[in-house]
Amino acid sequence: MTAVAGQELATAVRLGDVVGRLVRMLRRSHVTPVSSSVMSALATVVRYGPIRLGELADREGVTPATLSKIVTALEREGYTSRRTDPSDRRAAFLSATAAGQAALDELLSARAHVLVEAMASLSDADAAALAAGLDVIERLIAT
Repeated sequence: MTAVAGQELATAVRLGDVVGRLVRMLRRSHVTPVSSSVMSALATVVRYGPIRLGELADREGVTPATLSKIVTALEREGYTSRRTDPSDRRAAFLSATAAGQAALDELLSARAHVLVEAMASLSDADAAALAAGLDVIERLIAT
């Protein structure tokens, strides 16, 4: 292993650890009536919807059986609606409802408030570095 590869590996390990801890902190900060996997799927429906169920399963990295449970929870809470694809009656699209958009907005706002409080202790230079780092992370995960 070269020095560069070792440094890249160390950076990757650290990034995974930091992101994992950040996600756990944010999940603990706000209780929702559904699981984090259901809210993640809702966020994907809001971002990409109307979305076919197969594409949602692919984007969320879940099996069709798991997606079925997630969609059941989304529909039970009134967060999504399903409509049949007129060009393929076997397929369906999922769209976010106003209640789903509101639930996601509430979650994102609560998480943002937690982060604003945490970021208040950062210096101006650290806050700028964090903002710049977000652009890099977004490019890293772009799909």
